[in-house]
Amino acid sequence: MRLPIKGNKKDVVLFLLIAFLQSFTLYGQTSQKSFKQDDVFSIFIKESNQAKRDSFTSQPMVLYKPYFAVTPFLGYNPAYGMLIGVGSSIGIFLGNPQTTPISSASVVVNFTSKSQKILNLRTNIITSNARFILRGDWRFLIFSQPTYGLGSGIKQSGNEGIIFGQAGQTNSFSGIEQPINYNYIRLYETFYFRITPKLYAGIGYFLDDYQNIVDHKLNLDTVPQQITSHYKYCTDNGFNPEKQTISGLSLELLLDGRDNSIRPTKGYFANIAIRPDFRFLGSTKNSIMLNTELRTYIQLSKHRPDHLIGLWYIGQFTQNGKVPFLGLPSIGWDMYNRTGRGYIQGSIRGINLIYGETEYRFPISPYTGILGGVAFVNATTASSGDQSRKLFEYFDPAAGIGLRVMFNRKTLSNLAIDVAFGAKGSLGIYFNLNETF
Repeated sequence: MRLPIKGNKKDVVLFLLIAFLQSFTLYGQTSQKSFKQDDVFSIFIKESNQAKRDSFTSQPMVLYKPYFAVTPFLGYNPAYGMLIGVGSSIGIFLGNPQTTPISSASVVVNFTSKSQKILNLRTNIITSNARFILRGDWRFLIFSQPTYGLGSGIKQSGNEGIIFGQAGQTNSFSGIEQPINYNYIRLYETFYFRITPKLYAGIGYFLDDYQNIVDHKLNLDTVPQQITSHYKYCTDNGFNPEKQTISGLSLELLLDGRDNSIRPTKGYFANIAIRPDFRFLGSTKNSIMLNTELRTYIQLSKHRPDHLIGLWYIGQFTQNGKVPFLGLPSIGWDMYNRTGRGYIQGSIRGINLIYGETEYRFPISPYTGILGGVAFVNATTASSGDQSRKLFEYFDPAAGIGLRVMFNRKTLSNLAIDVAFGAKGSLGIYFNLNETF
């Protein structure tokens, strides 16, 4: 869940910064001592019952037994109003835990005071001995979000921001917010079968359906007309501005060498997907997309697996044909809505997009492992498709810090709270279940 907001949050930033700095002292004093991973519920258990719980939770993970973590959400966003919801993550072993990674699913339901309704279901099902993987991303949204046109660097147009080449001489974008309302259905499901112990091939189906699109800044009755980026893109490329559909197949290769899909502490993950969509499957137009992703984790301590550096790359490219405006690559629309911390979801969008992030994860609780922290930096570059903004010409950078609270020590599920800063005063506060990547 993303709560991008504007304003001064000095108290929140100061608290997280103190926790970040304090962690170095605590870690330096205790890194050589053994610790026992615990979770937040242990705080509320009486000492007389702690031994029983320790005995129970120290037992091996049980086959086919689900392990739950539930988190309520409550927040405020000036753009969306009050937000209330609940999220739940589930972990389960569908085979011998020694040879089968844990399967996971997460469900999030949110409601806002501006009549937004958000329902997300994501699954990563791994069968016995990791022979097959089934990954799903299902969503239903009655939604609204601002758009700013295509290409990165729009909010810092001209000679501001991080600019390479001759980007300062291109046509200027105003960066004026253009709010859009719409109903959205996403249905992604991919079936992978194992080729080697860590390499999988997959085939899947994907659907993005946008209906009842309302472009609030569009006004065709004025002189001159007020034309939005969304409307201009639709009319230039033959799309209906009020409804658009992407429907097609996905051909993928997946390489997964992580030690845990819920909270990885070592290993790597790579995915490449070719996504052709077809009119005969219901798509508005034919097109081909290429999606690539890479994650890797570098441990910094043998004693504390939660002390590490994570690296994340995503590249999304329009290879052929035309893709609807709302379906173009953009931040915050990956499987778990995690890219682009520091910016509003969908505010950076392009024909092609490349995103990179580095996150430093460190322990705060010296003995229990209940609390952890992160510090991260990221950057996005996106092209506009009309040569005015090219890849690697403009970058939208961001940085932030965050807190991690262990909710279930069996599955290593945790609550993530982050604050991130982007260019031109952009600021976001984010609440999520489990790690960002």
